[in-house]
Amino acid sequence: MTDTASPMTVLAWAQALDWLLLLALAPVLVLLFRRMRYLFTKVAPVGALMTSGGPAPGQTLAAYPLRALDGTALTVGGSQPTGTRTLLLFVSGTCPISRKMLPIAQDFVRREAIELLCLGDDTDAMQRDLVVRFGLAPSRFVNDPEIGRVLGIDKLPFALLLDASGRIVAKGLVNNREHLESLVVAGETGHVSVQSYLDARPRAA
Repeated sequence: MTDTASPMTVLAWAQALDWLLLLALAPVLVLLFRRMRYLFTKVAPVGALMTSGGPAPGQTLAAYPLRALDGTALTVGGSQPTGTRTLLLFVSGTCPISRKMLPIAQDFVRREAIELLCLGDDTDAMQRDLVVRFGLAPSRFVNDPEIGRVLGIDKLPFALLLDASGRIVAKGLVNNREHLESLVVAGETGHVSVQSYLDARPRAA
């Protein structure tokens, strides 16, 4: 008479095998976790790419008079009467990334309690179209090619974060929210760009 394993015995062996597999996977998962944590410490933060032109972070902009689309007289640089930071965002109606960044920037400055001033160098009609499309205030949109030359803007969209005294905290090309956040982080860490962060990191032996 041939002995046949009962269903309960087969189930017990199957459960035992499952537990052995789980125990074998545990050290593998621990090693993967440690490796991922190591990689995260080595990967540089995503930041706005700073170009070489124009005044550098840390410099204070002298008060520069401008006029908004609706005729409002504005001043860029110098001490701000509101005592708040200002984000200068250079955009163009012909640039699809600029159009993508405008609603992101609007939400960003609202959450961070920062003043937003949009600037550009297009026809007034094209800039007014941006104002209407994205619900921007005409009094906070400047269409003037000279200010872009003064600040060394040659690619868009480009952002500069000024503190209440008119000092440039950080600047760079921006194409997502993380880039805007990196400008604020620069003021908190002292690293004006992702490049300076990389230069300050200790070299691997």
